[in-house]
Amino acid sequence: MKTKTKDRFRAASPRALWRALSSIWGGGTSPGGTGSRAGSERSADFYDRRFATKGRWRDHYTQSRYYPVWTVVSDRLKRSGARRVVDIGCGPGQLACLLRDQGISDYVGLDFSPLRLEHARKVCPEFTFQLTDIFQSDFLATHDYDAVLALEFLEHVDRDLDALAAIKPGTFVIATVPNFPDEGHVRHFDSAEEVRRRYEGVIDGLTVDAILGNSKGKTFFLLEGRRNPFPA
Repeated sequence: MKTKTKDRFRAASPRALWRALSSIWGGGTSPGGTGSRAGSERSADFYDRRFATKGRWRDHYTQSRYYPVWTVVSDRLKRSGARRVVDIGCGPGQLACLLRDQGISDYVGLDFSPLRLEHARKVCPEFTFQLTDIFQSDFLATHDYDAVLALEFLEHVDRDLDALAAIKPGTFVIATVPNFPDEGHVRHFDSAEEVRRRYEGVIDGLTVDAILGNSKGKTFFLLEGRRNPFPA
């Protein structure tokens, strides 16, 4: 069905009906009824190919479109008093370099993209980077840490709630999720309230802030809290 026809249906249909039609057209909502579904979970090869073809992943962190968000994350991480940081979906080391320059000294970056990790080790040799699929590893259960970052990671995986539940109870958690679709996004969110409804059962004292990413309205929702000792 053409986009214009879909738009006319959306304007005329109740929200529940639109969601049902969206699932037929390949959109729909994520598990749990929160967050708009866009793309699908991708393999490590997909992220290797993206890294190989997009030069922005090699830019200095100050040139990244994520830099405004990362500065907030760095500030909150320091305020929390966390000393041992694990970064899930760390990518090519841009955030790691910023954290190093901001005085973080104990950091482990996890990713399942070999090319991104190879670059991260080159630009930030002071830190440890480990090729890890957290859904196939006991790293989060066995490693010693007091803070976990999951920036632009949760929207890329079907089992986002399982990923958070694998974090040790009481751990300080900072994560971000977007309000826009992408072929690698399993879901995105229209509002901070949608984000809160999805994650409040596993993150205790959850706060959600919206940070504008550009003039076109792209937004990153920043989550902060503690891994709930008794997740719902």
